[in-house]
Amino acid sequence: MEPGDITHYLATASEAELELEHLFDANEAITILDVGACEGEETIRYLRRFPNARVYAFEPLPENQQLIRDNFRRYSITNANVIAVAVSDRVGEATFHVSTGHPDHEFAGRNWNYGNKSSSLLAPAAERPMYGWIEFPETITVPCTTLDVFCQQHSIRSIDFIHIDVQGAEHLVLAGAGRILRHTTSLWLEVSDQRLYEGQKLRSEIEGLLFAKGFSRTLEVRREIEGDQFYVNRRVPRTWSHLARRRLGVAASRVRSRLSRAIQSQSAEAQ
Repeated sequence: MEPGDITHYLATASEAELELEHLFDANEAITILDVGACEGEETIRYLRRFPNARVYAFEPLPENQQLIRDNFRRYSITNANVIAVAVSDRVGEATFHVSTGHPDHEFAGRNWNYGNKSSSLLAPAAERPMYGWIEFPETITVPCTTLDVFCQQHSIRSIDFIHIDVQGAEHLVLAGAGRILRHTTSLWLEVSDQRLYEGQKLRSEIEGLLFAKGFSRTLEVRREIEGDQFYVNRRVPRTWSHLARRRLGVAASRVRSRLSRAIQSQSAEAQ
């Protein structure tokens, strides 16, 4: 991505950033894991919002690792580390399916390989190009680790936020984080209603996994067949007020909806 492109992207706050503002003060020295960092855009976003944070950006694709380092230099990022591994449910090596491609529409600048954002530990579920334009021309072997092992090796006892964008392999990341998730305040991850990758867990399955681990969803952003969800850990006291506000908001919305239906019904009867 060219400097102008990423600068425009960074100028808009993400939904995850806005949720984090309810949980943390801007000057807190929070710990963030960016799992599937791609080109480092989200890490830069979070550090602009929380300049005293420490971010570990996990990215297994060598080409993307260099892009992350370039972007960190461009935006003077000094409190983030590039971790050149895939995050999975085991330690060792894994096959990584490398994607490439470019959408055929007028808004897609030719200076950005849009397709690199679909690379995954999982093979694509169909032989035809994903979305009609994303292809997987090669596989490479990459080192992999688990979040539990990584945190133990780096003496990380708790995590404030995990951003997970691993193209269908979310369940593998969660499976390898059983211990550290108990001490994680919040997380954001992508979910899908359709299996785009072999072995991918669907939205309802991911929700079940996280609910069972003590997490509650506070935000969902839906797209056509995919979406993103923000979760907070019910065990962590600082999440309680945010959960209470969300529940009050949902209750108020239901009351407004009932009142609106009642008014419409009365209006119809009067006519």
